[in-house]
Amino acid sequence: MLHRRPFVIAALALALLASCDTSDPTPPARWYYTCGDPVCSGPRPQPSVPACTVETPGQACASLGASCNPVDSCNRLVLCATSDPTQQGCPISRVRFKRDVEYLSGADLLRLHAELRRIPLATYRYREAGPSDRPHLGFIIEDVEPSLAVDAERDRVDLYAYASMTVAALQVQAQQLESLQRQVAALRQELAQRSGRRTTP
Repeated sequence: MLHRRPFVIAALALALLASCDTSDPTPPARWYYTCGDPVCSGPRPQPSVPACTVETPGQACASLGASCNPVDSCNRLVLCATSDPTQQGCPISRVRFKRDVEYLSGADLLRLHAELRRIPLATYRYREAGPSDRPHLGFIIEDVEPSLAVDAERDRVDLYAYASMTVAALQVQAQQLESLQRQVAALRQELAQRSGRRTTP
């Protein structure tokens, strides 16, 4: 039994270390930009929020929920949080934030459907990425511009517009499918009527 004692002691030590694990799975708090105005039109006063001093997006912060005003053209704030508040996008869709609203016609939907079908998809890596970084899937701006799906001033994709284009394509395809279903139903009815006439004595 003596020769087994070191293994027992080692097992007990590992169990003790596991029970003392105080690691916290919560991500560390950092400063993040919040969503700004739907259209960047210059800074405006926000007296209820203090001006930023040393708060820098990406750096660690101590007080969750704290915010400051960096005074930028989009009126974003800098917020202390454990995740990026803009990660899911920042669409502002209430009509009070918009003007010149024009709903798409059938011809507009067909045009967007055709444009979406022509977009060449590619996989790629960013130049600063490491050799082990995973590839991304998407399109190259130069392949499609000018397009509503492109935010040319910032050299990036307008994801909200891109997603709306896919909705337009789905609406067109749904209309086409419904039209085909009506045609099939009409053909079936016609065949049934012809078959009935042939079997009538």
